[in-house]
Amino acid sequence: MAVMLLSLSVLLSCNKKDKDDDDIYHYSTSEQTTLVTGFALQADGNILASLDSVHFTIDYDKGLIYNADSLPVGTNITALKVTVNFLSTVNSAVFNISGATKQADTTITYSASMTKSLDFTGKTVLTVTSYDKSQVKDYEVKVLVHKVNPDSLVWPMDWRRDLPESANARSYKTVKQGGLYRAMSYDGLNCTLLTATAPNQGTWEKQTVDLQFHPRVNTLVASDEALYMLDEDGILYTSSEGLEWTSCGVIWHSLIGVYENRVLGIVSGADGYYHDEFPRPEGFDATAVEDGFPIEHSSDMIVTDNNWTVAQQAIIVGGVDRNGQLLSNVWGYDGKHWGKVNNYSSSLPAIADATLFPYYTFTSLSGVRRSRIQPTWFLMGGKLADGNLNKRIYLSTTQGITWKAGNDSTLAQAGHIPPFYGAQGFVLTETLSTNGASNMPRRISSIDGTWDCPFIYLFGGYNSEGELLPYIWRGVYIRMINNPVY
Repeated sequence: MAVMLLSLSVLLSCNKKDKDDDDIYHYSTSEQTTLVTGFALQADGNILASLDSVHFTIDYDKGLIYNADSLPVGTNITALKVTVNFLSTVNSAVFNISGATKQADTTITYSASMTKSLDFTGKTVLTVTSYDKSQVKDYEVKVLVHKVNPDSLVWPMDWRRDLPESANARSYKTVKQGGLYRAMSYDGLNCTLLTATAPNQGTWEKQTVDLQFHPRVNTLVASDEALYMLDEDGILYTSSEGLEWTSCGVIWHSLIGVYENRVLGIVSGADGYYHDEFPRPEGFDATAVEDGFPIEHSSDMIVTDNNWTVAQQAIIVGGVDRNGQLLSNVWGYDGKHWGKVNNYSSSLPAIADATLFPYYTFTSLSGVRRSRIQPTWFLMGGKLADGNLNKRIYLSTTQGITWKAGNDSTLAQAGHIPPFYGAQGFVLTETLSTNGASNMPRRISSIDGTWDCPFIYLFGGYNSEGELLPYIWRGVYIRMINNPVY
């Protein structure tokens, strides 16, 4: 008996080839008679919440039906009920199951009232025969399940690279200047400047720098136009390209970062510590540092757009205050004023020389098997109050107001990355394709297309003995290296 299912007039109209519309795919009359227009799993809360909302893609040309956004790790797919829609009435639709875990090799005829479950752990082929029996079309049906948690942050060992020119370095720092990455390597006598257009570049341009002062390389910061660094006496120096350095004529206790081509720092006076800037804007008035503000050893200052203010927001985390106390505070700067950002419910520990960078996490959408990407601050590494180095990852999805520790099973520092402090974190968006070079597992080999994927790069840092860690680590969410579902 023919399988009768509803077909929507809009689907019929969308498959008609308008004379002037080259963007609508045209099927011949014979192909339309075996066209599957919809495939879904039926709801079953015992298996997975919102199971019926899982989206399936139907690739007619390749004869493939699949869920590009794989189901969570461990989802039981041995007994699933399905709903299938067709463009027109068909004579039969038969599932051919072979090699499944629980279900013996069998054939099951589909109908709208079918109550039988299907085991998708083997090979499942849906064979559709047209109403007049003149056409037969096979669709392989794949219910994909993640082998690992897609929200796991991974740092594969084979992605690790050596920090360039680091063999004899005592101090080392990498910054981004406009579209270039600059690294300074200093062995106590000689200074080397390294330049690349991307952190994953294999060979960095190497130049010897003839410094006339003893640099505090860990203070190196960059604007789009210039580099800045303090010497051992606190004198601020600047350079346009990192080779020739000139004094700015100011002496600072510490250097915080750069905001709109102004470098921010802390100056020590006879009666305490003050905020300072170079060059000083018109009307600038030095103000005393606030209670709980770090005068040194905070994270690098990161500047990003803010959802709640017109001006960009600069953020620093942790550090040591004027009384020598280790801080868990987060401070923000809007171009004119500093203000404490995080609230008292924050789970951040007191920490120094931590690595701060903006990245992403995902949150589940209510009622559907989909997730939404959300901007997230990441904090890694750093020195703790007990003298140990931090091994946890701390996250903020509220632009620094509240923080929480990452899940130890999915959002933790990889065991093969040694504890560190003073590393630099960068995020670079790279274009991936299903035929790309990434060696991470993919959901399915036949999906076509390219997409942008943000990768994290961690540069250097130091171990508990103060020794330079000569590596560049590359990390990413597993979810992001798969073709995204829209």
